[in-house]
Amino acid sequence: MLSISSLPMLALAAAQPVHAPIDGLWKNPIGSAIIAIAPCGHVLCGKVVWASARGRREVAKTTSHVVGTVVLTDVRPKADGWTGKLFIPDDNIHVSAKLQLLNANRLKLTGCAVAGLFCRSQIWTRTEEPLPRPD
Repeated sequence: MLSISSLPMLALAAAQPVHAPIDGLWKNPIGSAIIAIAPCGHVLCGKVVWASARGRREVAKTTSHVVGTVVLTDVRPKADGWTGKLFIPDDNIHVSAKLQLLNANRLKLTGCAVAGLFCRSQIWTRTEEPLPRPD
């Protein structure tokens, strides 16, 4: 039986969002990169752990070593997902990011620039396969 004194604790528990973990390996829509999302201190970050020849070519004008590049920083839980910063190596820019877990294996990533006026979204797919060999 619930008592009056337990109601504040129930309200607090209900107010805090519960998130399925987004830690793990995620493949971009065209399969040219795999990003590992993992804890970085008290927040999450995402680092490119594999890139295809196409993926490396697409960012060659801005970096010679895309593998190892941190593309997500300061990722924190919010009520409807996560927010953070996204580095887009192709364009050499940083934008705000919103991440939303659609199901256990699909993560919607939206990057917005210029105070949210220009946004693009991608659906990343969780992968548990071993990293492919470099092309």
